[in-house]
Amino acid sequence: MDVPARPGTGLPRQSYSRDEVGDIYELAKVWLESGQHKKAEALLSGLNEAAPDFAPAWLGTAFLCATDLDYEGIIGAASTALRLEPNSVEAMLFLVVAALGLKDWNLAGTYLGEIGDRVEQGSVVTPFASRFYKMQLARYQNRNQ
Repeated sequence: MDVPARPGTGLPRQSYSRDEVGDIYELAKVWLESGQHKKAEALLSGLNEAAPDFAPAWLGTAFLCATDLDYEGIIGAASTALRLEPNSVEAMLFLVVAALGLKDWNLAGTYLGEIGDRVEQGSVVTPFASRFYKMQLARYQNRNQ
């Protein structure tokens, strides 16, 4: 991502405010949702570099890796997001997708178990995450068919 120069220096900005990071991420989401993945990738890559502690950008990167079936990339991005937000069900779901793609049944089962516990406790509140969990659980259960 091209980072605007600091006024009078010609050098890239060293940091962004939390609001600026959020705004850039919102634009990246719009581009993801409209299928403009190259534009989203440029923004997310820049965010990951400029604000490496901003977990949503790592989740966006995991999504892009998933669209390319880049399982190692998913693991890298989702693991970073999970390190930053240890309760992120979305990061765990990306790790399940990667583990299933790599046929790492142990890793997939571990994260599915953690997510399942959260679903039963009612701490997974987004309908999409619950449905996506159920789809990945079915993939895991049907892995030998």
